[in-house]
Amino acid sequence: MVRILPRDVLRGRPTVATTDVDDAHQKIAELFCGHDLVPQARAGSVDMKLRSLHRGDVGIEYLDYGAEVRINPQGLENFHLVQIPLAGHAHMDVGSFAVESSPRTASVPPIDRPFSMTWDRGTPHLIVYVRRIALASVAEQLYGDKPRGVVKLGYAMDLTGSAGRAFLRSVVELHDDMISQASSTAPVFVQRLLVDTMLSRLLMAMDNTAVQGGLNPDSESRLIRRFRDLLERHASEELAVPDIAENLGVSVRTLQLALRSEVGATPSELLRRVRLDRAREMLLAAEPGQETIISIAERCGFSHQGRFSALYLDTFGELPSESLRR
Repeated sequence: MVRILPRDVLRGRPTVATTDVDDAHQKIAELFCGHDLVPQARAGSVDMKLRSLHRGDVGIEYLDYGAEVRINPQGLENFHLVQIPLAGHAHMDVGSFAVESSPRTASVPPIDRPFSMTWDRGTPHLIVYVRRIALASVAEQLYGDKPRGVVKLGYAMDLTGSAGRAFLRSVVELHDDMISQASSTAPVFVQRLLVDTMLSRLLMAMDNTAVQGGLNPDSESRLIRRFRDLLERHASEELAVPDIAENLGVSVRTLQLALRSEVGATPSELLRRVRLDRAREMLLAAEPGQETIISIAERCGFSHQGRFSALYLDTFGELPSESLRR
């Protein structure tokens, strides 16, 4: 895992420091958005240290409140944040969903829903700032389909897996380029490449987290519900993934990524499972001697009986013939 030390984040950049809560509140509101800032200790003070550097559509912040604080933002709306604790622990609530963040797990606040956070004392953060329009542009390039509305990221990122580590490396590369004295003379396309790489790895890391950790908080999207409905109605027909995607009005890549993110399966795997479930229902309801395994398999979209039997056994733990005899 990439190790980032608090002292190295934006080293050499001016540090804004204050112990006054109102001053801290004002500076963060100017940088991000309106919010309530409530120290949790009896003394009611902070020891904030802030370093910030923005370039175009992205920015990197170092923020340490120096105390346990409760933060209630009014809404991000036009930008995304990835909040990476460099030490300590933080907590974020989004409705009934909660994220416990640490150097192993970043929090990713929503930009279209209210949320609240508690940062423990001793929890300095590296914060990645991304304008909403920039992330949507890279998502369109990556997924081959223009996002409708806000790009849904989920609320947490696993920083220990390969995708999370790749994202952290891209953040470090962008960070080093932004603070380098030579960055102002670097070709524009090189700077743009570093930004696009970081944004692409952000999207892939969030996809990966959703699959492995079940961290995508939203209920199934309209696209997935339409996909399931289409399978229920046409599972026994000759369906190919490109045909399904065309019927749903999206690219194959978009459908695959949506299913991987929300369900953790491919279109073909879900189609096969729907067909197997239907075959099992028919086998259990059939009267031996009146129905055959071959006829039921064919009516459920399976043309090869040997392959059907093997899939059925692997899924349900018994052969089709055993289900038919029940």
